[in-house]
Amino acid sequence: MFTRLSRKKELVILGLNSGTSADGLDLAAVKLIFNAKKFAIKFLAGKTVSYPPALHDRLNRIIINDISSMDDLIAIDRSLGDFYGLQAARFVRSLKKKHIRIDAIASHGQTVRHLPGKVILNGKKESGTTQLGHPETISARTGLPVVADFRQGDIAAGGEGAPITTKAMWGLFHSPKEPRLLVNIGGIANYFLFPKGKEADKTLAADCGPGNSLLDIIVARYFNKKFDNEGKIAAKGIISKRLLTLLTADKFIQKKYGPSTGRERFGSRFAEKIVEYSLKLGLNKYDILATTAELTAAAIAGTIGKFPKKYDIKKIYLFGGGAKNKYLVKRLEANIPGAKFLNAGKLGYDPDLLEAACYAVMGAWCLRGETGTLKHITGAKHNAIAGKIIQPPSQ
Repeated sequence: MFTRLSRKKELVILGLNSGTSADGLDLAAVKLIFNAKKFAIKFLAGKTVSYPPALHDRLNRIIINDISSMDDLIAIDRSLGDFYGLQAARFVRSLKKKHIRIDAIASHGQTVRHLPGKVILNGKKESGTTQLGHPETISARTGLPVVADFRQGDIAAGGEGAPITTKAMWGLFHSPKEPRLLVNIGGIANYFLFPKGKEADKTLAADCGPGNSLLDIIVARYFNKKFDNEGKIAAKGIISKRLLTLLTADKFIQKKYGPSTGRERFGSRFAEKIVEYSLKLGLNKYDILATTAELTAAAIAGTIGKFPKKYDIKKIYLFGGGAKNKYLVKRLEANIPGAKFLNAGKLGYDPDLLEAACYAVMGAWCLRGETGTLKHITGAKHNAIAGKIIQPPSQ
């Protein structure tokens, strides 16, 4: 089966992704056309499925390292794989009724730990990352080949394994006529800058700092809500310059680390720091949330607001949950005056499913033996084939 797929000029791949916020599974079916004259990517269909409450709670405990033994880690890996496999199988059947046949599945899984430059290996600092979602179970559930573990090839090549979707994003969005800047405000905020032209090695990308995850933690703590719908709660607060100064002193925001970060830095521990500072400053809960939102806007502005004028950036396309936060978007406009902020959906892809679509693209490249990473983005010694291939059980 693998040999046949590697030779096909057209592949239809179902991408699966659970983002940093860990609130559900995104599924995106993408068609890729490969021939000497044309490389094309077409989005076919997609959907998002929320996690059942019990699974969501177990997953979040793993993410914040609240486990009693390795047994918990193994159990959630299998549970996620079973859930992903079930949802993928259902979606594959529904697509078949529309005469869309899936060739393979590309599953990123759920990141539960991302350690850029924090693993000591043979006396040297190395990067490490872990994604759960048992791809073998997905393959068994669907009867299809599965490509998974997209970050590990880059890790082995000396990179941070992030931002891992950069080349796939380039495939989706680069333009020979204009530069394009996309900002993802997911659990962590990051950017992708594609100068006009057809050269992927001129792309720029990196994490900016906190995104929705930190905001969600603060909203849950002070307002007992899952998230701040459209930023309506934060809009009631006043930004504390003193608190913001303390928070922006973080070394990652000050650009003293590499290109990637995660909830290990901007998660529960950082939220506790916000609480501690806020108590000393005597801030009310609305001001705390407004200032936390401002931290995200300031971190993004501090990264992309300093691009050289040669890129001539006039538009910034937003995606991720933060793109729906009207207050946050207003703060971005205030922090980056003159820029026009647009929804990334205007470029032809569902902004809520972009990362799942990227993994579909990377899965196709892996099946064809083509590299899916950019070494100058992740810090790797060489570009790597992103993903490993799991064959379905023999019938």
